[in-house]
Amino acid sequence: MPTQVCRANCPEGTFLRTAGIEKQWVTSSGYMSCVSPSGKFLGHAPSAAVLEKFRELPAADRKLVAVLPELTAAEEYVPAPPEGGLVLKVHARYLSRDEQGELRYAKKADFPLMSASSAYDLFLQPNTEYMWLTAEEWKSLIPEKPVQGQKLPVFPAITERIARFHLNPRRAMTSENGILRKGDVKRAEMSLVVDDVTPERVRLIVEGFIHWGTDFDAAKATTPNGPLGYGFETPVHGVLEYDRKAQAITRFDMALPGNVWGRWGDANNNSLFSERPGRTPFGFAFELATGDSPTNRIPPGGNGERAFQNGYFATGE
Repeated sequence: MPTQVCRANCPEGTFLRTAGIEKQWVTSSGYMSCVSPSGKFLGHAPSAAVLEKFRELPAADRKLVAVLPELTAAEEYVPAPPEGGLVLKVHARYLSRDEQGELRYAKKADFPLMSASSAYDLFLQPNTEYMWLTAEEWKSLIPEKPVQGQKLPVFPAITERIARFHLNPRRAMTSENGILRKGDVKRAEMSLVVDDVTPERVRLIVEGFIHWGTDFDAAKATTPNGPLGYGFETPVHGVLEYDRKAQAITRFDMALPGNVWGRWGDANNNSLFSERPGRTPFGFAFELATGDSPTNRIPPGGNGERAFQNGYFATGE
């Protein structure tokens, strides 16, 4: 993300290039570079030695040389969440089943194409990204006059967005072949059932089912390079709570214990280490992003550019 911004012709790119960031590596794995305001390299990690190097620099190299100005929405290369909108944190993780058939975290031994190398440890950990809803979209989830037992459908724009942009195990864990085409989605249905109504709040149960890609065929779900194309399906279970006085959603939890099958495929469509024969579990979970953490403002897919270019906020009509 910083590399892409550094190359962009925008105020953020100019700011980073002035500080010499484009000459340094910035990675999610924690490989860091400490630089002065003028772009002088001081070391790879914060330390007393780095601070001492900074103090030894001439005053001109220690002086602030660029300040990022206040930007309008049109000027921002990295977009902000929709005004008045909602942000959901999306968690994804490989799962497996124990001898009793109960879900458990996946291990390297569960993957025929995965060696015992520690390089795979991070792939088995949960991954997180973010989903955005506009103010109009999240307000559509709340009935004007809720009555216990009332059932209402979720707008197609929301269910399609979840299916195409946020429920792809391949995108969530390997960034390969990320965004689904609209035609790939075979079924994307979600509804809300009013579970409890008080003067203070409304509680709704989220139900649904999502299936995209191929139909499962056990005889073809082999690996490596099996003949069955990629597919995924999952039920949707969730709870949404609305504070009637604050007019705000205070809880939005969804669990999607899905199954994936077929050939994941790398950039050359060869089998990936993440493939397993048969129909195997992969879980997603959504929760309301709260607080002021900068990570809660990360756009869908990292910088949002590809998502927005592929109809992220399409109406679903």
